Amino acid sequence: MTIGSKAPALDVEHWVQNGNGKFKPVTKFENGKVYVVEFWATWCGPCIASMPHLAETQKQYAEKGVQLVSISDEDLETVEGFLKRELAEAGEGEGEKKEDAPKTYRDLTSAYCLTTDPDGSSQKDYMEAAKQNGIPTAFIVGKSGEIEWIGHPMEMDEPLKSVVEDKWDRAAYIADFKAKQEAQAQMQKLFALLNRGKMDEATKMLDELIEKTKDAQSKTQFQMIKLQVMLQDESKKEEVAAFAKTVLDSAAEDPMMINQLCWAFVQMTEQGQIDNPELLKTALTATAAASEKAEAESKGAILDTLAHLYQLTGDLDKAIETQKKAVASAGEEMKAELEEFLKKLEEEKAGK
Repeated sequence: MTIGSKAPALDVEHWVQNGNGKFKPVTKFENGKVYVVEFWATWCGPCIASMPHLAETQKQYAEKGVQLVSISDEDLETVEGFLKRELAEAGEGEGEKKEDAPKTYRDLTSAYCLTTDPDGSSQKDYMEAAKQNGIPTAFIVGKSGEIEWIGHPMEMDEPLKSVVEDKWDRAAYIADFKAKQEAQAQMQKLFALLNRGKMDEATKMLDELIEKTKDAQSKTQFQMIKLQVMLQDESKKEEVAAFAKTVLDSAAEDPMMINQLCWAFVQMTEQGQIDNPELLKTALTATAAASEKAEAESKGAILDTLAHLYQLTGDLDKAIETQKKAVASAGEEMKAELEEFLKKLEEEKAGK
């Protein structure tokens, strides 16, 4: 399945949320309507971080013939348990006034159709058929019932607007989509070389891919892999910080990607795999900027990474101040772990 394919009919077992009664379960797609079919899971941080945006998107387009269906493959009990959880912070719904803000994930997702399909049939019909491996992933089904766009739900605003307004250039997007698919195929070949320990061949391939890849997201992924390879080579120590800045600059609008990379630097430093103060300073600057741009759901994790970086660069006061903010921003599932690190920082400050 790809762009232009007929969207498979939905066969979802549990329709948990229905837009407060506004929407009926979907099996066949109606001509003239636009649908967003999104795949998520309760364990997926980026999926949860996308929820406020999904809710706001559904509210924005509810009167324009758009229905958003979010599908997990977990059992109903797991999803119901997740929906009872309190949000990390009041006011997570985009555009909500504080007093009107959702308090639980059930409140937050009530605007759209949140579902789960434990037999995995929907995952197979969409994710596997389209060779999509990571979540969250959204499929825009256009007015003709055909797939118009596939990608991360946080990146679908412009495509969705164009599809709704009949201004979508499918042909141009197909070219971009094929470029991403080609990059993913090259990624698999690259990992095969790395897994076999053929570092010289992998490095040469990485340089070629970084040079020729036009898709910005794929280029950043290749740059991140090259950086990880360089970190394993002691002779590249002087080059690492400069190249890291290039990679982090290219991912500046993606706080979660920044956090993923900088947390890896933290772990490698703490485990004694690398000793590169300049790299840590570069990571600290990028993580601080990312924390300002982060969605509420991811802010706690990013601030935690920032606190670790302050500690590793010798600024305990800033580490403690930042970790207190991380604890305040975190959801219940992270709070205990973050509080434990805060206690460790305070004990270190006290000289215990």
